[in-house]
Amino acid sequence: MPRRAARLLLTVAALLLLLAGALQSAGAQPFDYPTARAPASWSNTDASLAHHVTFMDASVARAALLRLNPAGFGPSYAFGFFCTNHQTTPCADFLLAVAVVYCNSGGLMTSVVAGIPQVVWSANRGRPVGEGATAELTPSGDLVLKAADGTVVWSAGTAGRSVAGIAINGDGNLVMVDATNRTVWQSFDHPTDTLLVGQSLRHGARLVANTSAADWSESRLYLAVADDGLNAYVDAKPPQRYFHLGFGESSAGAHATYANGSLTVMSTAAAPLAVVQLPAVPAGTVQYMRLEYDGHLRLYEWRPAGWAPVFDVIRVFPDDCAFPTACGAYGVCTDASQCSCPDATNFRPVDFRRPNRGCVPAAPPASCAAAPPRRAQRLVSLPGVAYFNDHDTSLRKMERVSEAACKKACLDDCRCVAAQFIYGADAGDGFCYLQSEVFSMETSRPEVVHYNSTMHLKVQATRRSPSF
Repeated sequence: MPRRAARLLLTVAALLLLLAGALQSAGAQPFDYPTARAPASWSNTDASLAHHVTFMDASVARAALLRLNPAGFGPSYAFGFFCTNHQTTPCADFLLAVAVVYCNSGGLMTSVVAGIPQVVWSANRGRPVGEGATAELTPSGDLVLKAADGTVVWSAGTAGRSVAGIAINGDGNLVMVDATNRTVWQSFDHPTDTLLVGQSLRHGARLVANTSAADWSESRLYLAVADDGLNAYVDAKPPQRYFHLGFGESSAGAHATYANGSLTVMSTAAAPLAVVQLPAVPAGTVQYMRLEYDGHLRLYEWRPAGWAPVFDVIRVFPDDCAFPTACGAYGVCTDASQCSCPDATNFRPVDFRRPNRGCVPAAPPASCAAAPPRRAQRLVSLPGVAYFNDHDTSLRKMERVSEAACKKACLDDCRCVAAQFIYGADAGDGFCYLQSEVFSMETSRPEVVHYNSTMHLKVQATRRSPSF
């Protein structure tokens, strides 16, 4: 190498070292900082968390811990305060959370247009905090979130369990460990609405969807593993099931694991109980799986243009109208995903401008607590309309009955607000399913499902509308 070129390289190297030293002396963060020892605390302010970014959509990320992508840049995992589902500017509602952030080779969060942080676990989804809130890993080993006024918002409940430190791992798992590096608590055991590659949904645990795109609080939609399969429900009394991946036989202790290229349901036996094949994770990127407020379980992946949905894990029969929130409560969904109310006389839209928000009865049925005489109730019949609820999770089911008997059963039961009657060639010999609550309905497709369906909706009778 010529001496001049060698001197130039040495000069550049020296300048880089000086620059790095200057940055460190100025308080800049190292390339990544994935661990902290107890005690430690972080305040939700720009001054406290020097590694912070405001994105083009006004989202805010303030990193307390950062695990840089092994490549040195790209999608990485951070733990800290995040405000992404905002309604106002400046962003005011923060979650203490784990999120996927895009980092450059210096470990700085970048891509302020496409790299909006993706929250994959949160401590306080139903109770956002504001500026000045604090997260503390206490001397007793508990991770505690407090609002600016000192109110305790959330606690991991690990006080007295010898927690020595906390770390954000390369798979996105937030872990608290003792002095021997034994895991005391981990976020993977407490999923919110999202699974990461390598994470399992244990028997008895739930993924619970957000209420809306702008509201982090828990909705009534959830995914759980039971002895009979992987199930998705809308919470009601009893819960109404809209997706079932069954095992064929009961399997106590079953759990679902999201691996690279699959969602596999296992038990203590070696053989998988059920497998859903997924797109594999390309090298250098990140995937996550989220149960969303519309009931879909979508797989997202980071791509050069930003985050993109790449797969829908839940497939319902016969089409997307069979999701419980497709058209809102009492809404009727057609095969073109258009929403309408059952009729203009007995129902009105919640929002005329947004038909998918559902409908309300002009005269709602009375509750059991104040059940009126039977003659004060009547049924509105909707031929050619079906319901999403799995028949096995109905309030009550009746086989080989007439439509008249089905209607009478609903009128006689104060818990019943709707009855679905399905039949083949003979309307006098059908099946009746009583429902305790009405969510989205759908236009029946006999040529696909091979039966006819009528929904009977209970409403209050009026003087002009005698019961029948």
